[in-house]
Amino acid sequence: MTTGHRDLHHELEEQIHELDAFAYSISHDLRAPLRSLDGFSQILLEEHAAGLDDEGRRYLERIRANVERMTEMMDALLELSSAARSQLHRERTDLSALARDVAAELTATDPGRSVRFAIADGLSAPGDPHLIRMVLQNLLGNAFKFTGRRADALIEFDTERQDGVDVYTVRDNGAGFEPGHADRMFDPFQRLHLASEFEGTGVGLAIVRRVVTRHGGQITAAGAPDEGAVVRFTLAPGPAGWELR
Repeated sequence: MTTGHRDLHHELEEQIHELDAFAYSISHDLRAPLRSLDGFSQILLEEHAAGLDDEGRRYLERIRANVERMTEMMDALLELSSAARSQLHRERTDLSALARDVAAELTATDPGRSVRFAIADGLSAPGDPHLIRMVLQNLLGNAFKFTGRRADALIEFDTERQDGVDVYTVRDNGAGFEPGHADRMFDPFQRLHLASEFEGTGVGLAIVRRVVTRHGGQITAAGAPDEGAVVRFTLAPGPAGWELR
C-alpha cells in the first residue's frame, strides 16, 4: 500500500470513527426525552382518558407507538455502534455451537412454529465470539422471521470453499426479495418489506456487514420473491483481488 493510499485509508477510518461516535451520542442522548414522552403519554391515557374523546385517545396511542418505534431504532443504532467500536478479540470460535444456541433461542420465542434448522457440524473460524454471535443472531433471526408464513420453513447454515476461502452460508426458503435490491440491503434502515408485513428496524444486516468487514471478510446476498434468500460471508481476507460470489 502506497503512502497516499495509507493516508486515505487512515482518513476514512477516522471519519467512520467520528460518525460512529456521533451516532452513539445521538442515540444515547435521545433515550431520556423519549422515555419522558412515553411516560407522560401513558399517564394521560391512564389518568385522564375520561377527558379525551375517541380521536384524542387514538392520537395518544399513535404517539406511544411511534415512541416505541423510535426507541427500537435508537437501540439498533447503539448496537450498530457497538459492532463498530468494540475491541476485536480473535480466538478459534465454534460457529456450529453458536448457531445452535441462536436457533434454540429463536425457537423458544415462538414454540408454536415448525421450523427445521439444518446446521452443519464442525463449522469454526478465528474471530471474536461475541461479534460473530451478533452476525448469527441477525442472519438466523432474519431467516426465522421471513419464513414465518411457510409451513415447511427451512433454515440452513453451512460452509463452502471458494478459491480456498471458507465461505459461510445462511439459506432459507422464506419471502425472499427482489434481486435488484441486494446491494442496498446492508445499508442502515433499508427495509425490503413493509413494516406491516415483517417487523424490524432495518439495521440488523448493517450490523452484520460491520462485523464481517472488521474481520477482513466480505458479504453478499441473493434471493428472489417467495423463493427464499441466501447470505454468504467470510471472516478472513481472501487472496489479493479476490471477490466473494
